[in-house]
Amino acid sequence: MTNGYAVMGNSRERSLAIALGFCMMDVLLIGGAAFLSNSLSILSDLVKEIGDTTAVLAALLTLRAVRAGPTHRFAYGIGKLENLVSISIGVLMLAAAIGIAIHAFDRISDPEAVEGTEFGLLVFGVYSVIGYTIAARQFRELRKEYSPIMASQARLWMSKATFDALMATALGLTLLFQDETFSLYLDPCAALIGVVFMLHSAYAITAASVGDLLDAALEESLQFEILRCLALHFDDYDELYRIRTRRSGSRIYVELALGYAPERPMAAVSDHTERIRVALVEVLPGADITISAAALSRAQSIGLVGSEFKMA
Repeated sequence: MTNGYAVMGNSRERSLAIALGFCMMDVLLIGGAAFLSNSLSILSDLVKEIGDTTAVLAALLTLRAVRAGPTHRFAYGIGKLENLVSISIGVLMLAAAIGIAIHAFDRISDPEAVEGTEFGLLVFGVYSVIGYTIAARQFRELRKEYSPIMASQARLWMSKATFDALMATALGLTLLFQDETFSLYLDPCAALIGVVFMLHSAYAITAASVGDLLDAALEESLQFEILRCLALHFDDYDELYRIRTRRSGSRIYVELALGYAPERPMAAVSDHTERIRVALVEVLPGADITISAAALSRAQSIGLVGSEFKMA
């Protein structure tokens, strides 16, 4: 199990390290393009790229810290640090979106001809392809194992690639129709469309992470898998008292409270709970499963009194 987590952690770190390298190169290229032109979309992308690079660097450092595992002080690990960083990424994206929107509205109210955008157009075109490729790679990682940081990074790169594609299209149309009056508004309008994508991604990132920070229960699809597994092992327990689930970073925690008739030997109870635990790990790979067994009262064991079942 530990080796599996190490391999998955290394895979996620490699994805983030590659993404960080492309981000740093993009900052340099876009910085040069912004210096050569007066395009709002290029300047706003430079601001966004600096934020994206900071977010990717923070995500990489966080994953390395989380991979260190539990310590004496943090017995459950520091998985929630992933959620905190994801929220921080969302806040950075929101701040960048607000800044871009302000500049875009200023440019719409006072239009200005865009010049020197050829190099920026090339950079946007190349990085839109790179962005979609990195996003696809990270979505594949998510299908193997969910991680708040990788989810936020996948959305960030999808948003970034779409933004770059829009900017490339806007700059291309501006060059193509540079003698037309409407071309003056293409650059700021494209920036505003990109802002919409950034706001959507920021909301999706923060909404998912806030729930995990508040120890929200797992999504219904995973809860259904837990119930299905318990139904298949109905003969391995006499009463189901409680199911509690939560997520900490990429780690899933499941706590079960089961009741057993007093006459059942402890060795048999241990075998039954272990079978249930192994079955749950098969449907929830890497999950931390805790099963507590309690003896039924005599009234419950002969079926005279029911018990309360809670799922959280």
